[in-house]
Amino acid sequence: MVLDTLKYWYFFILLLPLSSRVFAGENLLPNGNFDAGENAALYWETVDNLTSFWVTEKGRGRVLKLDSRVDRHQALARRAELKTNPAARPPAAIIPQQPLKSIGANEGAVLDSDLIAVVPGQSYTLSVDIKGHCGIIVWIKGFMPHPRRKQLTDCYQTRLNVKDGSPNAWKTYSMTFNPTRHMPRTSKMKVRIFVYWPVGVACFDRVQITKISASAPPSAPR
Repeated sequence: MVLDTLKYWYFFILLLPLSSRVFAGENLLPNGNFDAGENAALYWETVDNLTSFWVTEKGRGRVLKLDSRVDRHQALARRAELKTNPAARPPAAIIPQQPLKSIGANEGAVLDSDLIAVVPGQSYTLSVDIKGHCGIIVWIKGFMPHPRRKQLTDCYQTRLNVKDGSPNAWKTYSMTFNPTRHMPRTSKMKVRIFVYWPVGVACFDRVQITKISASAPPSAPR
């Protein structure tokens, strides 16, 4: 009987590392791998098919592609067009010979997630798979209720600044953060994926926000 009990506990201890991997932290960001949704990714903004695209990659499924090389005036005109005609077909991209005339030298190519709730005092990890070598930032943007108006207002931000990306290979990047450590009224947050200067093309997949120990210190913004 004692021997059987010891065997049981020995087997249980061996499984602990495996269990911790299998039951990793839940992704709090809906559809972080972009695969849910028939023609577009649910819980994310609509792409413009000029500077932002949903593309399919073997072994990954749907991924987000952002292109900051496009002519600035063309990109801004496309954004204005989609506000009045969301079904308008995209034009062929104009890539200026002078990169400073691109959208990436000014507003950048960008896509936001839906808002998710912030737990007071909670620390989080942001992780994202990225392929690309250009100016890349993944923001966490935090919001709190406006003191007078019935709306949310900006109150917090931190960023994952990618400087060593590869144009041909996927890499995973991560950082920790705590929205309410210095801004206690932060109640909502979202992810903003942003490609700007130097201009180029980057792809994104497997965006995750997971809870970690509340005592874990945030990463320095980078």
